[in-house]
Amino acid sequence: MTDFQQFPRPLFKPGFLGEKWPAVDYYVELLGVRNASPFFFAQVKATTAPLQARAMSLPIQVARDKCSSLFKLPGPTYLVGVHEPSKRVFILSLHTRPTQGVYNIPLRHELTPANLKILHDEVAGFWKSSQRKPEGSHFV
Repeated sequence: MTDFQQFPRPLFKPGFLGEKWPAVDYYVELLGVRNASPFFFAQVKATTAPLQARAMSLPIQVARDKCSSLFKLPGPTYLVGVHEPSKRVFILSLHTRPTQGVYNIPLRHELTPANLKILHDEVAGFWKSSQRKPEGSHFV
């Protein structure tokens, strides 16, 4: 997400949340969106498991309770898998209520420059279509 060599400027500004947020590793803000600061949450899992030549997915381990906790957060949520030996990164949207854990991420969801742009547009589109602020407040 921080590799933006294919772009004139960075698309994302990730912030590591640390161990105090057990369901979320990163709060990721989109850059370059006029008059807004859209964001998403990500849980990151790394693996050193070998990728077979004909593999269709990256094996990861995210228990159902972690998936449920991530899903409950307001806004877009994603699981990110890092294949440490190759330094390749893959992403999976967690946009429906999980009925089980997640144990793989399709390799077609690699965070290539094209998919980074798709991710940026997807998250920006979500926030553009959502009400961002309450219409009123008791505390005005």
